Amino acid sequence: MDSHTAPERDMDTYLDAVHDVVFECCPKVLASDIGMSVKSLYRRVAEDDPMPMRLIDVVGIFWNVDREHQLRLIAPFLDYLGMVAVPRCEKGEVSRGDVFASVLDAQQGQGAMAALIQAAIADGEVDEEEAAQLEAQHKAIEQQMSTLMGQLQAMRKPLKVVGR
Repeated sequence: MDSHTAPERDMDTYLDAVHDVVFECCPKVLASDIGMSVKSLYRRVAEDDPMPMRLIDVVGIFWNVDREHQLRLIAPFLDYLGMVAVPRCEKGEVSRGDVFASVLDAQQGQGAMAALIQAAIADGEVDEEEAAQLEAQHKAIEQQMSTLMGQLQAMRKPLKVVGR
């Protein structure tokens, strides 16, 4: 999805993420953790079964998988909103080295974007594959910059309040 096209609301996008996470995270254990039978869980994630996936099922799955899989579950929602998720940095947990590493990551991402742009416009047109690569790299840069800004905010000196 680029900034010039309205995002699609395709339920399969959301359900595919749930399906993939369920089958990567041992469905038998996951079913037990969320309080349903394995058969019910299989039916809820089956594309051709009339038993629908409920919001409470998705939330139960979300809370019973690791962070990586949680991020994969919410990725379609973030894509729809045109947002990226970045870890929150708490005050005192960020060092100068962390910030410099983030600056280097962001610069490397921007260099990769420049190379993609150069290759994409070489023939005077941007095809679908090139557009997808550019969009993915743009999202990566957004995430890198958001991480950097979060780190800088965590290092921000508190404002002194001066009495009147």
